Amino acid sequence: MALIDRVKERTSSDLSDTELAAMIAAITAEIEARLGPAGERTVELGDPNDPDSRYRTTLRISPPLDAALAVTVVELDPGNSGLVGAEVTLATGDYRVMHGGRTLQRLTGGPNGRQFFAPMVKVTYTPKGDAGDQAAREEAVIKLMQLDLSYRGGLKSERAGDYQFTLAGDVGAERQKIIEGLAARHGLVMA
Repeated sequence: MALIDRVKERTSSDLSDTELAAMIAAITAEIEARLGPAGERTVELGDPNDPDSRYRTTLRISPPLDAALAVTVVELDPGNSGLVGAEVTLATGDYRVMHGGRTLQRLTGGPNGRQFFAPMVKVTYTPKGDAGDQAAREEAVIKLMQLDLSYRGGLKSERAGDYQFTLAGDVGAERQKIIEGLAARHGLVMA
Protein backbone atom coordinates (compact mmCIF):
# COMPACT_ATOMS: atom_id res chain seq x y z
CA MET A 1 0.00 0.00 0.00
CA ALA A 2 1.33 3.42 -0.93
CA LEU A 3 2.29 5.77 1.89
CA ILE A 4 -0.33 8.35 0.92
CA ASP A 5 -3.04 5.66 1.10
CA ARG A 6 -1.82 4.61 4.54
CA VAL A 7 -1.90 8.24 5.69
CA LYS A 8 -5.47 8.71 4.38
CA GLU A 9 -6.60 5.51 6.09
CA ARG A 10 -5.01 6.30 9.46
CA THR A 11 -5.86 10.02 9.59
CA SER A 12 -9.28 10.09 7.87
CA SER A 13 -8.20 13.36 6.34
CA ASP A 14 -10.30 15.09 3.73
CA LEU A 15 -7.34 16.99 2.28
CA SER A 16 -6.55 16.50 -1.39
CA ASP A 17 -3.92 14.00 -2.48
CA THR A 18 -1.78 16.91 -3.68
CA GLU A 19 -1.79 18.54 -0.23
CA LEU A 20 -1.14 15.24 1.56
CA ALA A 21 1.73 14.45 -0.83
CA ALA A 22 3.23 17.89 -0.15
CA MET A 23 2.99 17.31 3.62
CA ILE A 24 4.57 13.86 3.26
CA ALA A 25 7.40 15.32 1.16
CA ALA A 26 8.06 18.05 3.75
CA ILE A 27 8.13 15.56 6.64
CA THR A 28 10.37 13.17 4.70
CA ALA A 29 12.75 16.04 3.89
CA GLU A 30 12.85 17.00 7.58
CA ILE A 31 13.67 13.42 8.62
CA GLU A 32 16.38 13.12 5.94
CA ALA A 33 17.88 16.48 6.95
CA ARG A 34 18.16 15.29 10.55
CA LEU A 35 19.06 11.63 10.08
CA GLY A 36 20.42 11.39 6.55
CA PRO A 37 18.86 9.57 3.63
CA ALA A 38 17.57 6.03 3.90
CA GLY A 39 18.67 3.33 1.51
CA GLU A 40 21.72 2.95 -0.66
CA ARG A 41 24.46 5.58 -0.41
CA THR A 42 27.92 6.23 -1.81
CA VAL A 43 30.82 7.35 0.36
CA GLU A 44 34.23 8.47 -0.85
CA LEU A 45 37.17 7.46 1.32
CA GLY A 46 40.79 8.55 1.14
CA ASP A 47 42.70 11.64 0.16
CA PRO A 48 44.78 11.82 -3.03
CA ASN A 49 46.88 14.58 -1.44
CA ASP A 50 47.77 12.49 1.61
CA PRO A 51 50.77 10.27 0.81
CA ASP A 52 49.81 7.85 3.62
CA SER A 53 46.37 7.12 2.10
CA ARG A 54 48.12 4.92 -0.48
CA TYR A 55 49.14 2.50 2.30
CA ARG A 56 45.78 1.63 3.82
CA THR A 57 45.02 -2.08 4.11
CA THR A 58 41.66 -1.40 5.77
CA LEU A 59 38.94 1.23 5.43
CA ARG A 60 36.41 2.27 8.11
CA ILE A 61 32.78 2.41 6.98
CA SER A 62 30.26 4.54 8.85
CA PRO A 63 27.45 3.74 9.23
CA PRO A 64 28.24 0.02 8.94
CA LEU A 65 27.25 -1.69 5.70
CA ASP A 66 24.85 -4.60 5.34
CA ALA A 67 26.99 -7.35 3.78
CA ALA A 68 23.86 -9.30 2.78
CA LEU A 69 22.97 -6.54 0.29
CA ALA A 70 24.85 -5.31 -2.78
CA VAL A 71 28.19 -3.60 -2.16
CA THR A 72 30.24 -1.91 -4.89
CA VAL A 73 33.83 -0.88 -4.21
CA VAL A 74 35.55 1.28 -6.84
CA GLU A 75 39.21 2.30 -6.53
CA LEU A 76 40.46 5.50 -8.19
CA ASP A 77 44.18 5.48 -8.91
CA PRO A 78 45.39 8.12 -9.33
CA GLY A 79 42.67 9.54 -7.13
CA ASN A 80 42.81 13.05 -8.56
CA SER A 81 42.78 12.25 -12.29
CA GLY A 82 39.01 12.17 -12.85
CA LEU A 83 39.51 9.75 -15.73
CA VAL A 84 37.20 6.76 -16.16
CA GLY A 85 40.24 4.60 -16.94
CA ALA A 86 41.57 5.35 -13.46
CA GLU A 87 38.58 3.57 -11.90
CA VAL A 88 38.67 -0.14 -11.09
CA THR A 89 35.57 -1.89 -9.74
CA LEU A 90 36.68 -4.52 -7.28
CA ALA A 91 35.32 -8.06 -7.29
CA THR A 92 34.05 -9.56 -4.04
CA GLY A 93 37.30 -11.55 -3.79
CA ASP A 94 39.34 -8.33 -3.68
CA TYR A 95 38.10 -7.23 -0.25
CA ARG A 96 36.64 -8.68 2.94
CA VAL A 97 33.86 -7.18 5.09
CA MET A 98 34.82 -7.30 8.75
CA HIS A 99 33.69 -6.10 12.19
CA GLY A 100 29.98 -6.28 11.46
CA GLY A 101 30.25 -4.17 8.32
CA ARG A 102 32.39 -1.41 9.84
CA THR A 103 35.66 -2.36 8.10
CA LEU A 104 36.77 -3.35 4.59
CA GLN A 105 40.06 -5.22 4.31
CA ARG A 106 42.00 -5.29 1.02
CA LEU A 107 42.89 -8.83 -0.11
CA THR A 108 45.84 -9.85 -2.25
CA GLY A 109 44.35 -13.05 -3.69
CA GLY A 110 41.40 -11.65 -5.66
CA PRO A 111 41.17 -10.90 -9.40
CA ASN A 112 42.41 -7.34 -8.73
CA GLY A 113 44.52 -8.34 -5.75
CA ARG A 114 46.71 -5.69 -4.11
CA GLN A 115 48.12 -5.24 -0.65
CA PHE A 116 46.77 -1.68 -0.27
CA PHE A 117 43.66 0.21 -1.32
CA ALA A 118 44.06 2.97 -3.93
CA PRO A 119 44.33 6.55 -2.58
CA MET A 120 40.63 7.16 -3.31
CA VAL A 121 37.86 4.58 -2.90
CA LYS A 122 34.12 4.92 -3.58
CA VAL A 123 31.91 2.47 -1.69
CA THR A 124 28.23 2.16 -2.63
CA TYR A 125 26.23 0.23 -0.04
CA THR A 126 23.09 0.04 2.06
CA PRO A 127 23.68 0.65 5.77
CA LYS A 128 22.86 -2.15 8.15
CA GLY A 129 19.25 -2.00 9.29
CA ASP A 130 18.09 0.37 6.55
CA ALA A 131 15.56 -2.17 5.23
CA GLY A 132 13.74 -2.04 8.56
CA ASP A 133 14.55 1.64 8.88
CA GLN A 134 12.46 2.46 5.81
CA ALA A 135 9.37 0.90 7.43
CA ALA A 136 10.11 2.79 10.67
CA ARG A 137 10.50 6.05 8.73
CA GLU A 138 7.15 5.52 7.02
CA GLU A 139 5.53 4.88 10.41
CA ALA A 140 7.13 8.08 11.76
CA VAL A 141 5.81 10.02 8.74
CA ILE A 142 2.31 8.72 9.49
CA LYS A 143 2.60 9.67 13.19
CA LEU A 144 3.87 13.14 12.30
CA MET A 145 1.02 13.54 9.79
CA GLN A 146 -1.47 12.53 12.49
CA LEU A 147 0.10 15.07 14.84
CA ASP A 148 0.07 17.84 12.24
CA LEU A 149 -3.50 17.13 11.12
CA SER A 150 -4.86 16.93 14.68
CA TYR A 151 -3.15 20.08 15.96
CA ARG A 152 -5.74 22.77 16.57
CA GLY A 153 -3.58 25.63 17.83
CA GLY A 154 -3.28 24.48 21.43
CA LEU A 155 -6.48 22.40 21.65
CA LYS A 156 -5.64 18.73 22.06
CA SER A 157 -9.11 17.28 22.66
CA GLU A 158 -12.63 18.31 23.47
CA ARG A 159 -15.86 16.55 24.34
CA ALA A 160 -19.41 17.72 23.60
CA GLY A 161 -21.42 16.27 26.54
CA ASP A 162 -20.39 17.93 29.82
CA TYR A 163 -18.01 20.03 27.79
CA GLN A 164 -14.34 19.29 28.44
CA PHE A 165 -11.19 20.27 26.64
CA THR A 166 -7.50 19.51 26.95
CA LEU A 167 -4.78 21.80 25.75
CA ALA A 168 -2.03 20.25 23.72
CA GLY A 169 1.44 20.00 25.12
CA ASP A 170 4.37 21.25 23.14
CA VAL A 171 3.78 19.94 19.60
CA GLY A 172 7.43 20.62 18.75
CA ALA A 173 8.48 18.37 21.62
CA GLU A 174 6.13 15.62 20.41
CA ARG A 175 7.58 15.90 16.88
CA GLN A 176 11.09 15.74 18.35
CA LYS A 177 10.20 12.60 20.33
CA ILE A 178 8.99 10.81 17.19
CA ILE A 179 12.16 11.70 15.27
CA GLU A 180 14.39 10.81 18.24
CA GLY A 181 12.73 7.39 18.23
CA LEU A 182 14.08 6.88 14.71
CA ALA A 183 17.55 8.12 15.69
CA ALA A 184 17.66 5.70 18.64
CA ARG A 185 17.32 2.74 16.23
CA HIS A 186 20.89 3.41 15.04
CA GLY A 187 22.38 4.87 18.18
CA LEU A 188 22.45 8.43 16.82
CA VAL A 189 22.51 11.27 19.30
CA MET A 190 20.24 14.22 18.60
CA ALA A 191 21.67 17.58 19.73
